[in-house]
Amino acid sequence: MTESFVVELKPSVFRETAFTRADFELPSTDPPQRTFETPSAADQWASELNERHKDMGQLSIHTPHPNDSSDVDAYLVFHPAQGLWHSD
Repeated sequence: MTESFVVELKPSVFRETAFTRADFELPSTDPPQRTFETPSAADQWASELNERHKDMGQLSIHTPHPNDSSDVDAYLVFHPAQGLWHSD
Protein backbone atom coordinates (compact mmCIF):
# COMPACT_ATOMS: atom_id res chain seq x y z
CA MET A 1 0.00 0.00 0.00
CA THR A 2 1.33 3.42 -0.98
CA GLU A 3 1.35 6.16 1.62
CA SER A 4 0.44 9.68 0.61
CA PHE A 5 0.70 13.14 2.13
CA VAL A 6 -2.24 15.46 1.37
CA VAL A 7 -1.79 19.25 1.48
CA GLU A 8 -4.78 21.58 1.33
CA LEU A 9 -4.26 25.15 0.15
CA LYS A 10 -5.82 27.70 2.48
CA PRO A 11 -7.87 30.57 1.02
CA SER A 12 -5.13 33.12 1.83
CA VAL A 13 -2.95 31.56 -0.85
CA PHE A 14 -5.37 32.83 -3.49
CA ARG A 15 -6.93 35.82 -1.74
CA GLU A 16 -3.71 37.63 -0.87
CA THR A 17 -1.58 36.72 -3.90
CA ALA A 18 -1.71 36.61 -7.67
CA PHE A 19 -1.60 32.81 -7.55
CA THR A 20 -4.20 30.80 -9.43
CA ARG A 21 -5.00 27.10 -9.25
CA ALA A 22 -2.92 26.61 -12.41
CA ASP A 23 0.21 27.80 -10.56
CA PHE A 24 -0.10 24.80 -8.27
CA GLU A 25 -0.98 22.14 -10.88
CA LEU A 26 -4.07 21.27 -8.85
CA PRO A 27 -6.76 18.78 -9.73
CA SER A 28 -10.24 20.26 -9.82
CA THR A 29 -11.05 19.35 -6.23
CA ASP A 30 -12.69 21.68 -3.80
CA PRO A 31 -11.14 22.52 -1.40
CA PRO A 32 -7.92 22.65 -3.44
CA GLN A 33 -5.58 19.84 -2.42
CA ARG A 34 -2.39 18.30 -3.73
CA THR A 35 -1.07 14.84 -2.89
CA PHE A 36 2.62 14.05 -2.41
CA GLU A 37 4.49 10.84 -1.76
CA THR A 38 6.16 12.22 1.38
CA PRO A 39 6.10 15.25 3.67
CA SER A 40 9.58 16.20 2.41
CA ALA A 41 8.25 16.26 -1.17
CA ALA A 42 5.57 18.74 -0.06
CA ASP A 43 8.20 20.88 1.68
CA GLN A 44 10.35 20.86 -1.46
CA TRP A 45 7.33 21.93 -3.56
CA ALA A 46 6.64 24.87 -1.21
CA SER A 47 10.32 25.86 -1.27
CA GLU A 48 10.35 25.90 -5.08
CA LEU A 49 7.21 28.05 -5.16
CA ASN A 50 8.77 30.45 -2.66
CA GLU A 51 11.88 30.78 -4.79
CA ARG A 52 9.80 31.84 -7.80
CA HIS A 53 7.49 34.21 -5.88
CA LYS A 54 9.46 35.40 -2.84
CA ASP A 55 8.68 39.07 -3.49
CA MET A 56 5.01 38.49 -2.52
CA GLY A 57 5.67 36.75 0.78
CA GLN A 58 6.20 33.25 2.11
CA LEU A 59 4.28 30.05 1.50
CA SER A 60 4.67 27.47 4.24
CA ILE A 61 3.40 24.02 5.15
CA HIS A 62 1.64 23.74 8.52
CA THR A 63 0.39 20.66 10.31
CA PRO A 64 -3.28 20.78 11.30
CA HIS A 65 -4.33 21.59 14.83
CA PRO A 66 -4.84 18.41 16.90
CA ASN A 67 -8.60 19.10 17.00
CA ASP A 68 -8.80 19.51 13.20
CA SER A 69 -11.19 16.87 11.89
CA SER A 70 -10.19 17.12 8.21
CA ASP A 71 -8.51 14.31 6.31
CA VAL A 72 -5.52 16.40 5.26
CA ASP A 73 -2.00 15.97 6.55
CA ALA A 74 -1.02 19.63 6.24
CA TYR A 75 -2.05 23.07 5.00
CA LEU A 76 -0.26 25.45 2.66
CA VAL A 77 -0.64 28.99 3.98
CA PHE A 78 0.60 32.39 2.83
CA HIS A 79 2.41 34.98 4.95
CA PRO A 80 2.69 38.37 3.19
CA ALA A 81 6.10 40.02 2.93
CA GLN A 82 4.66 43.22 4.40
CA GLY A 83 1.63 43.85 6.50
CA LEU A 84 -0.27 41.70 8.92
CA TRP A 85 -0.90 38.02 8.49
CA HIS A 86 -4.35 36.71 9.32
CA SER A 87 -4.91 33.00 9.74
CA ASP A 88 -7.61 31.39 7.62
